[in-house]
Amino acid sequence: MKTIILNFTILSFGASLFAQNTWTVDNRPGTTAQFTSVQAAIDEAAEGDFIYVHPSAILYNNITINKEIHLRGIGHTPELANGENAKINAIMLSTDNVSKSASNSSIMGLELVNGINDNNFGPISNVLIQNNRIGVITLSRPFNFIIQGNVFSFSQPNSIRFFTNVSHANNIISHNIFIRNANSQIDATIEGLVSSEKFSNNIVVFNNTSNDLGMFENCLNPIVNNNMFLLNSSQTTAIEIKLLNSTVNFQNCLTFAYGGQTLNTLNGTNNLDNTNPLFVNISNTANMAFAQSNNYKLDTSSPAINAGSDGDDLGIYGQGFLFQMKGYPFDLPYPTSININNAVVEAGGNLEVVFKANANVEN
Repeated sequence: MKTIILNFTILSFGASLFAQNTWTVDNRPGTTAQFTSVQAAIDEAAEGDFIYVHPSAILYNNITINKEIHLRGIGHTPELANGENAKINAIMLSTDNVSKSASNSSIMGLELVNGINDNNFGPISNVLIQNNRIGVITLSRPFNFIIQGNVFSFSQPNSIRFFTNVSHANNIISHNIFIRNANSQIDATIEGLVSSEKFSNNIVVFNNTSNDLGMFENCLNPIVNNNMFLLNSSQTTAIEIKLLNSTVNFQNCLTFAYGGQTLNTLNGTNNLDNTNPLFVNISNTANMAFAQSNNYKLDTSSPAINAGSDGDDLGIYGQGFLFQMKGYPFDLPYPTSININNAVVEAGGNLEVVFKANANVEN
C-alpha cells in the first residue's frame, strides 16, 4: 500500500478535498455530523455533492437518489471502527424523465441490505456501483452502468435483474463476487442481459445445496468472458450451469466443482471446464460464504493465469483490477494516524496536524 502524508490546518479539511460540497451523516446518538439521516443530506445536497455515511450499528433507512450524488462509506468490511460499516436498507435511483435524475451518481463502500432498484419512470445512465456489499440490484432502464468490485452474498435468487420488457444497454458487470445461497429452481443469478452488455471477470460461487445452478435467465447474447463458476464441496450431484431461456456464448471461462463431480462443458470457446483455479487460500470449500480472510488471488501455478480473452488472468483480479475484500472506496484514503504538532494554539492561530493514511489501491 502507498502511504499518504498530508499536512494541513484542521479548518481546511473537508470540502476542500473536492470542488463539490461534502456532507457527513451519522445516526448514532451524540453525533457531530451534519445530518443523522442520509435522505436529509441528499435533499440538502446540490448536484454532484459527496455524502460520507459514518459506520454505525444502527441501520440507515431507505433512501431515494434523484440527482447526481456520490455516496461513500468506510468500506463494507472495515478493519477499524470496531468492524462496523454503514448499512443502508435500500437505495432507489429515481428519475422523473424530465429534469430530475440519479444519472452520473456513484455509490461506494457501503452495505446495502436490500439492494438497489429504480422507480421505472425512465432511463438512468452513467452510474458507478463499486466496492459495496449488496443484496440485489433490480433496474428497468439502466444505460452505461458499471457494477464492479462488489460482493453479492444474500439469499435472494436474483443478484442482478434488468427488466426484459423495456430497453437498456451498454452496462458492464465485472470483477464482482457472487455467492448464490438460494435454492430457487425458477430464478437465475443474472437476468435480462442483452448483446451490448458485458459480464466479465466475476467469480460466481454456488453455495446452495440443491441441484439448482441457475446462472443466466432471459439473456440474449451478452458478452460473457473471463469468469469463474464454482460449486462448493457439499454439492456433489449438480452438473450443469443452467441457462434459463437464454442464449449465452461463454468465452475463456472456468468451471470447477469442489465436490468432485464433472460439470457439463460450457457452450463457447477457450473455456477451462472442470479446472481447479488454485486460489491462494479459500478457508472452507464446503461452505464458501464470503469471508474477508479468503484470498482469491491466483497461486503461481494456477491455470487461470493469462487465460483470459485479453491475455490477462481470469477472475476478479484480472485486467489489473485491485479488488478490495474490505470494500474500501478507491477515491478515499484510509486513515491510520493523526498527530497534532502544536497542542497550544494562540487565538486566531492554526492547529498543525499530520494526517497519515493508506491509499486504497490494494489489499
